[in-house]
Amino acid sequence: MILSTPVERAIMAAGALLASHVICTLIVMYHDLSGKWKDYALVTEKRTVGSVSDYLWGLKSFMADIVFMFIPFMTCCFTFRQEEIDTAPDSIGMSLLKLFCGYYLGKLWATAVHYALHLPSLYRFHKRHHSMTHALVATKAWEDSWAEYMVMEIPSFAIAVLLFPTHFQVHLLHFILHGYDGASNHSGFAAPGILGYLFDGEYHYYHRK
Repeated sequence: MILSTPVERAIMAAGALLASHVICTLIVMYHDLSGKWKDYALVTEKRTVGSVSDYLWGLKSFMADIVFMFIPFMTCCFTFRQEEIDTAPDSIGMSLLKLFCGYYLGKLWATAVHYALHLPSLYRFHKRHHSMTHALVATKAWEDSWAEYMVMEIPSFAIAVLLFPTHFQVHLLHFILHGYDGASNHSGFAAPGILGYLFDGEYHYYHRK
């Protein structure tokens, strides 16, 4: 059996995160630009979104974060836990339990840091994320400062690998979840139906305001 290197694993994790987010963004973008969700937009006045380029803007920041921070840091994480991942004896049930624990502990970390960044002394690092609410689209999840990404996002990704190492394929599911979560929370819509439920951005929208 040929095992992947930590660098290859970091790149695959980045690919899973990016692919998941792009696919989810395309679903939201289609329903937005086709007008199917026009009546369910959370921005009711002066919404300035109207083209594919609006959705591409946030991906520029996302790609920079992945290349300069995500891949180098996750390479270190996969290096540190390489043996545990290579020889993981976990059953499917145990692997999924670790996935659940790693994902939600990471979300708790990100939530705690997020609210800490609203303190007056720290808000300058978070202000960019709350800018241009009238142009909110799914890719705005990654419109943040580098300091914010390093302190809030990177640890939330790393917790699952460092504290709950298991089969690498399961770790890929963890990054797929993060890609979906970013697009869902920042969709800018609260539409009915199953897709509307899956991409309901209402809570995060009102927080951003």
